[in-house]
Amino acid sequence: MLLVLLLEPGNLIAALPADASLANETALGVSVDVPGYLARVEKNNPEEVEQALRKAEQYYLDNDMNPASPVIAFVLHGPEVEIFFRENYRRYKPIVDLAARLSALNVIDIKICRTRLRHLDTREESLFPFVGDVPFGPAEIERLTGEEGFVYF
Repeated sequence: MLLVLLLEPGNLIAALPADASLANETALGVSVDVPGYLARVEKNNPEEVEQALRKAEQYYLDNDMNPASPVIAFVLHGPEVEIFFRENYRRYKPIVDLAARLSALNVIDIKICRTRLRHLDTREESLFPFVGDVPFGPAEIERLTGEEGFVYF
């Protein structure tokens, strides 16, 4: 099972409450039997990315750091992708360090849209090693919801 937090400028599908737990049937009304979850944060700024990472960390802790817990994927294709450019490390150090730690623990999986990278005239090599990429973020969202059966919560 995969929990996906999708961040896209100006769009909100659902927000994960700070105290929400996905370890059982939740107040979100979604069964844990589904192959994955999709959530979108309304604004794509560094503060919201950090907040989503902290929620992912809390989810991991709430599930007793179970290595079988679902990986939480971030598909980023807005202006927030700049957080994960090596040249911006000093500026976003706390967020990058948290993301790197969670990635090393196999709690999260971050993917950046290559189309956004081209728009920003940046190459994949500029990303940190723990950050992957997808050809087009919205298409990845469609793939996850359409082909993989992910649901919004």
